[in-house]
Parts: sequence; C-alpha cells; structure tokens
Amino acid sequence: MPSVIEEIKSRLNIVDIAGGYLKLEKAGGNFKACCPFHNEKTPSFFISPGRQTYHCFGCSRGGDIISFVEEMEGLDFQGALKILADRAGVTLTREKVSEKDDRAPIYLALELATKFYVAVLPKFPEAETYLKDRGLTSETVKKFRVGFAPDEWRALGDFLTKKGISQQVMEQAGLIVRSPQGFYDRFRGRIMFPITDSSGRVIAFSGRIMKEEAGKTLGASASAKYVNSPETEVFHKSRALFGFYPAKDAMRKRDACVLVEGQMDLILSHQSGVENAVASSGTALTSEHIELIKRFTKNLILAFDADDAGIAAAHRGIELALSQDMNVRIAALPHGLDPADMVRKDPTAWVRAVETAKQVIDFYLELLPEKNKDKAHLRSRVTQIVIPLIALLKSSIDQGYYVGETAKLLGIKEEAVWDEVRKSTHATSTVDGAQKLKPATQQTARRTRISNLINGILKWQEGLEASTLNNIPEYRARLVKLEGSPPTETALKDSVIFEVETRFQGSEELDKEIEELFIGLTEEILKDQFTEKMNELKRAEQAGNIPLAEKLLIECQQISKELHTLNKKTK
Repeated sequence: MPSVIEEIKSRLNIVDIAGGYLKLEKAGGNFKACCPFHNEKTPSFFISPGRQTYHCFGCSRGGDIISFVEEMEGLDFQGALKILADRAGVTLTREKVSEKDDRAPIYLALELATKFYVAVLPKFPEAETYLKDRGLTSETVKKFRVGFAPDEWRALGDFLTKKGISQQVMEQAGLIVRSPQGFYDRFRGRIMFPITDSSGRVIAFSGRIMKEEAGKTLGASASAKYVNSPETEVFHKSRALFGFYPAKDAMRKRDACVLVEGQMDLILSHQSGVENAVASSGTALTSEHIELIKRFTKNLILAFDADDAGIAAAHRGIELALSQDMNVRIAALPHGLDPADMVRKDPTAWVRAVETAKQVIDFYLELLPEKNKDKAHLRSRVTQIVIPLIALLKSSIDQGYYVGETAKLLGIKEEAVWDEVRKSTHATSTVDGAQKLKPATQQTARRTRISNLINGILKWQEGLEASTLNNIPEYRARLVKLEGSPPTETALKDSVIFEVETRFQGSEELDKEIEELFIGLTEEILKDQFTEKMNELKRAEQAGNIPLAEKLLIECQQISKELHTLNKKTK
C-alpha cells in the first residue's frame, strides 16, 4: 500500500503546483522561470516534469514538490504536506504520515480550542451583537472562525481535558497559565481570533475585549484591549501575520499585499473585497514578515493615518521593506480613521484608497509640502524622511529620478541632494543586515556568470551542424567589445555548457534569449562602473579635492542615465 506521500505525489504534477506561484515558460522538455529564491532577470530556475523536480542554476536550490511548497510557503514538512494533501484530495491523519512531529499535539490542542470558541459564540448573544455592530456579517465570522472565550477560569481547560489533551500540551500551546493555585484559561471573556500559518493550521490566538459605547466592559476579566498568545514552539510573532492564509491566493493574483494593523481592519478589508490584506496585529513589521510576503509578491501597500504619529509608526517598516527590494506604496487614510472605520462608513472608499495607493516617495513628496509650509521646516522634514528612502532604493535609475524630483521640490541643485543621499547611504549602509549596495565581489560574480552563459551558448551553437543563432561571429565581437578581451577556453567549465544546453535546448527564440543576456551583462558592467566611480568620489571628498569630486559626480549621473535608458529597453 503506497504511503501518503507517494499517494500525494502520484496525484499532483510539480508543473501545475509551481505554475500557481510562478510564470512558467516551456523550455524544450522542461519549464523555466525566474527563480523565486533570489533576484534575477534571466530565468535560471528549471522544472523537470519527467523527474518531478526543480533546480535553480543560479542559487543551486532544488528538490521535489514537497520541498518546493516548504520553500515557497515558509512551512515545515507537515505544513507543506497539508497544503498538498488538500490539493490532491488526500485525507491526512497522524497515522498516515510517516514523519513523526512532536508538535502535532500542540496543533491538535489549538484546533480543538478554535472549535470550542466557535461553538461557544452563539451562546453569548452580546458577543454576536458586538460583532454585528462592528460590521461583520455572519459569513465573515464563519470564514475567519471568530469565536468567544467565556469568562470562566477553566472552561477551555476542562473541555480539552475531556478530549484527552494534557495540561502540559495546553501550556505548550499557550492556552492555559500556571499559577500557585493550579492552571487557568489564558483567554476569558474575549472575542477570539485564531491566527493561522500559511497552510491554515491554527498556531495562536488574539483575544479582544468587548466594550460598550459608555466604556463598560462586557464580561471580561482583564482590562487590556487585546491578549495574545505567547511565543510557543509553533507561534513566533516575528514570522506570523494575521489573515495570511485566506489572503495568499489574492496576493498572488493581484500581485500586491495590503498591510493593515488590527484584526478588525483585516477582516472588514476582506469583507469589502480587498482580500489580499494581512495584519501585523500591533507588532512591528519584521524581516521575517517581509520574506513571507515576498514569496507571493514584491509589492507592498501600507495603510496609515498621514499624521505625524502615523508617519513615525510606519517609517521603520517602509525602510525595512525598501531595504529588501520591495516596491512600497501608501494607501492614505482620512485623519482619525482606520480601514475598519472606512469599511463601515463606505466600503468603496477603502477599495479606492488601496487602488489609488501612491509610491511611498511620491506620497511623501506630495504630503510634506502640504504639512510644512515653512521652507526651512520642509527641507528638514525631507532630509529626515525622504532622503533615507532614496538611499535605500536598489535601482540607480529610481534613485536618479527621485533625486531630481526632490531637487525640484526644494528648488536646489541635484548635486546637493546627491550629497545628502550619499551621507544617508553611509550612515544606513545596513538595515537589519541588508546591505544597500552589492559587494563588488558579488557584482563581479554575476557579471562573470552572465558572460560565461553567453560564451557557453556560442560554444554550444558552434558545435552544432545547424545553429539556431543568426550571426555567431557578430555576437562574439559584441562580447569581446563589452569585456575588452575574448573569454579564455579554460575559464568555461563543462557545467556551463551543460547548463546552457539544459536551459535553452528547444528554444525557438534563442536570439532573443541571448539579447536579454547581453542587456544583463551591460547592466552589470554599468553597475560596476557606477560602484567604482562612487568609491572614487568618496575618496575625492575625503581628500578635499572638490574639482575632481564634481567631475566624478557628473560621471556618476551619466552612468545613471545610461542605466535608465537600458532599463527602458527591458520594459
């Protein structure tokens, strides 16, 4: 009898699964795509339908259908298996899974707790009325499995005990608290929102107190607005986002993630049709959160009140997202309103705010002049807020554009803005360990790799009786012109020839493929030149050689323009 893993693999095709995450292109008998695990413009990620495996020639990651889902979803083996089992229509039970998971009892306790809270909710009409008054429909309450924890000391604990869950497991799941008098339920008298991982498994809870308009508490034992699960073996605040499981498909389809703050913001956002929203649940945005989002989209939309407090609260998250090469936009909220307020008043207003979200630097360049009429104060705020964001942009072209826009706004020369950008780059060269500029060794390695791929294609095609390339000598001459000298035969490894044959075998647009590689090589060469000139500029400034510094600054701007022109060709 086949194992559950063999059964799942027999029912699913890795091409279909990967195609739900990536844009795949046929490449002979294989499929290719830009690798989801590292940044690249030329596809080096290949899927073999025959072997049911994947491999990236750029970062060397590879595996089968299960490891692919693990990587893409940020899950453990069991979580990935659950997603695939659901897709394959296979019933997954602990007995059927060969890999033992010591955390399984914790997941079971959390799932039973969710069912308990959901079952309890109808027994407390005031809780249902509270949710209705907040604008939630019964369908939405059911979708998000919203429940209620009764204001009793051991209601949940007694229920779980009858289900065979030990107190040790309850404590490990964060559901009960130990005291000198024994154990008691952590959540009491609260609306309960289950937090899930990307496979839909419950990993934690957030419990919200109910309050009347007069401020009186409805049956809650503590006055804190929210009580959240503690860190456990399955729940880490820095990695979990509320609503991620129901949002991930919409994030993929709409190629954007909307980040809100609270549970009600998230749930009502989904109810209004903005289903690609997730919530930070009051915690600061972390690198792990961004990595999770980046598996589905590089476009992040932040919602916040455009007052000073809102700007200050969001700024750290914006810097972190930009440092990780995310595209960040801002959905501006009316003063004093959050997304939940907007949805209750007019759902279409929230939808419009998301649809018309502006690129973050454009947003600030419009907002700051409105809020700072005094020119000196405006210059100060632009220096504090906008300049660090420009310094974090990965694209030299984007940097050049926003330097120009900032100079126009302030009525000064671009050189002065560039000077501040350079200062900010040096001061914030790392944000949570993410460097703004690639080390020269990494740039050189990528440049060498692209050059080798071009040379490998030419050598491969030269060995064929009938080449599919139109003019090999012309391509060779272009490569020599770019690199300054012809590549040596010893530098070209057999693995490169194998790679180009694997990647480009059967390609009907090989000339187009090699043209894209030439564009990539030209871009890396210009980036090398830009980095070199910036280093020379830094040395000239340190030596006080102003004429040379001015000359080098002009050269940097010229290289930036060339990169901008090159980028247009790729669009």
